[in-house]
Amino acid sequence: MVPSIESQVLNCVVRMVVPMRREFGRSLDVQRFLREPDYAQAVIDQALASRDLRLRDYALYVQRHLGGPREVDAPPLPGAAAAAAADAAAPPAAGGEPSEAELRERVLKKYTGGLR
Repeated sequence: MVPSIESQVLNCVVRMVVPMRREFGRSLDVQRFLREPDYAQAVIDQALASRDLRLRDYALYVQRHLGGPREVDAPPLPGAAAAAAADAAAPPAAGGEPSEAELRERVLKKYTGGLR
């Protein structure tokens, strides 16, 4: 079962609670964040100014999806997993950027390779 965008956004907001309290001394009220757009924007603005990379990633993800799905992307990965994913997603240096058709073929191969 694939989690919905709303549950992923809620997950990111909940994960922002402790870093916000630790770095800024701010108690993030998740219910208020979801109800009041002005409060949510103030929290996101403050989180984007953070020194903590994870907190900034969470804030960017929530900002893109606040108010409903606007873009389709994966939720931010914690720490080392994010670095490994970035290295794995980097295109080969000699080959340059893969074309859209090549990227689509890679994605589709994942689904057609395992069929019986």
